[in-house]
Amino acid sequence: MIVRVERTVPFPRDAVYAWWTDFQEDDHRSRHSPASSHRQILRRDGNEVWLRDRATRPAPVTLEEHVVLEPPNGYTVAARYPGADVRYTYRFETALEGTRISLQADLRPRHVGHFLLPLLRGYAQRYAERDTDFHLRRMAEDLSGPSASVTPRAPDPGRPR
Repeated sequence: MIVRVERTVPFPRDAVYAWWTDFQEDDHRSRHSPASSHRQILRRDGNEVWLRDRATRPAPVTLEEHVVLEPPNGYTVAARYPGADVRYTYRFETALEGTRISLQADLRPRHVGHFLLPLLRGYAQRYAERDTDFHLRRMAEDLSGPSASVTPRAPDPGRPR
């Protein structure tokens, strides 16, 4: 099953990439986030990052994620969810209005996922849209708030998003 989300934001691609790849342990701690999880940044090696997310919402689950950064064009994540192997890619493209952000997630069912995933297609699409929009609101606050600088902050190599 493929899930796609596309949005355009009024920020330069380099700023969007820097923000989106500055992984933080509290990325999903807000009560406004569609997910609630605690993230551990396990390690970073060049353009690869390994994360562990312990989610409590929408369902209790622990995910191991392998991120491959492709600066400044985007990144890809591979993760093993209960019932599905998931690979999702964010792409950041310069657009007239700023930057086009595209998410494409490929969910490949395993075991019980063969039965459940087709039933959850609409939910998966809506969840991806809500999660993307949540992060876009946070990015807009950070990039256009009173403390935002004119030059985008380079991601801290020890703290990928």
